[in-house]
Amino acid sequence: MFTYIYKGASHSNTSSEYMQNLGMDQEQIDSVLNQQQFELSQNVQKRQAAYKAESDPLYMEAQYDGTPESLQKWQEKVAEIKARYRLPENTDDNA
Repeated sequence: MFTYIYKGASHSNTSSEYMQNLGMDQEQIDSVLNQQQFELSQNVQKRQAAYKAESDPLYMEAQYDGTPESLQKWQEKVAEIKARYRLPENTDDNA
């Protein structure tokens, strides 16, 4: 979850209205939104690395075993990685 600090307090709501109500000017709001997008874009690489290290071996095992249990274990790992490394909403990399 993305968080930012403004006036010594941590916040996670990144709606413009919320940040304006905090007293942030447009430059500060843009800075927060740009940082959020940057951090989300880093998740593409992190997700790919996690797939290689964590889920790909389980996929190979599921293909070899052919059991529903091993397939379920792989699918659960993929879902866990996707939840851990959310992607920006405006990308085609959300697969």
